[in-house]
Amino acid sequence: MRSVRYLLAAALVSGVPGAAMAQTSPSSNPVPVLAPANDAGSARSHWTASGFVGSNFGASSDVPLIDNHSSFDVGGEVAYLWKGIVGAEFLTDFAPSFNIGNVSIPNGPHLSTYMANAIGVIPLGPNGQFQPFVSGGWGGINMRTNIETGIGTPADPTVTNSDSQLTWGGNIGFGAMAFVNKMIGLRADIRYYRAGTNNNLTGSLDDQLTQHLVSGLSFWRSGVGVAFQW
Repeated sequence: MRSVRYLLAAALVSGVPGAAMAQTSPSSNPVPVLAPANDAGSARSHWTASGFVGSNFGASSDVPLIDNHSSFDVGGEVAYLWKGIVGAEFLTDFAPSFNIGNVSIPNGPHLSTYMANAIGVIPLGPNGQFQPFVSGGWGGINMRTNIETGIGTPADPTVTNSDSQLTWGGNIGFGAMAFVNKMIGLRADIRYYRAGTNNNLTGSLDDQLTQHLVSGLSFWRSGVGVAFQW
């Protein structure tokens, strides 16, 4: 009888660790793993850059020689977006022949703009791939003219003088970027520019003519091109 009690006690002692292990053993059902957070759109700070082609149109000024003929334009931009929503943008474009309707400048002046903008973006879509935006700021507007004076020799009566004038100006525009993958997409926008008014013309007659033409100049620009983000 005593030996039977010893065997029962040994069995109970040996069974306790097994029960404890059974209670603490991991469940056979796997714990679901959460998907990684999406790093596109508003969740990630990143750079954007684009090159575009477009057209200037709707030009007007205090000068009656300015007309509203359209002209070809090329340009580019680079921006940094904090969390993909707000940031800073540098925007530049160049029109090789900005039509102004002046017989002294038959081929039209060259017009360049250099703008430092604030930009705001709203990332839409499951990965933030569609991005409407608005941007605006200040910078410089440069006009370079080749003016035919008509004062030359009888054999060559046309004399061309070159002149360049830079004035401050502003811009505001809106558009959208759409990315087919995480890096490459398209950008399109429409933008309004206006140069400051110059009431103190100085320099030679060529200087004053160019200053007069760019003073108070306003126009629209539309463009579309390839965009990148990284």
